[in-house]
Amino acid sequence: MAAVSITLVETVARAVFKRSPVLVTELYSSPGSQPRRYDSAEALCEHGRALQWVSGGVLLVGVQYADMGGAVRVRPFDAGRGEAARLTVSGWGLISIRLPMAVDANFAASVHALTERAALARERGALEVPPVCDWNWNAVESHKRRLKDVLRKAL
Repeated sequence: MAAVSITLVETVARAVFKRSPVLVTELYSSPGSQPRRYDSAEALCEHGRALQWVSGGVLLVGVQYADMGGAVRVRPFDAGRGEAARLTVSGWGLISIRLPMAVDANFAASVHALTERAALARERGALEVPPVCDWNWNAVESHKRRLKDVLRKAL
């Protein structure tokens, strides 16, 4: 597991914004602040560059396109380390992109989203989360597959 190049981040960012997403957001906020929203590939790349110099820096981004439907939720997240409150963005069909930026990041680059079956299995125990049936799962799978292909080819 190694840091990805800025060129790879630029390639993935262009692919994300190619289809006009309605939401591109940081999945976990910094302590005491709101999750960042990205309105362009350049803004996403700029944040990636900054994370290269942060110990364990990983670019964790959530993506939603209009045809995916569904709703996302911002909720408190407790890391359990006594730091200020953080927020996380979640949604059953939200596509998550993980790109390790720092040389000491302990993650592999990936694109992930739940399947409809996995979301339905978890829905019963989830409180205050918009329903699984609100998502267009064919669109979620299509966008996820496209972004995975871009990442795979860029690696």
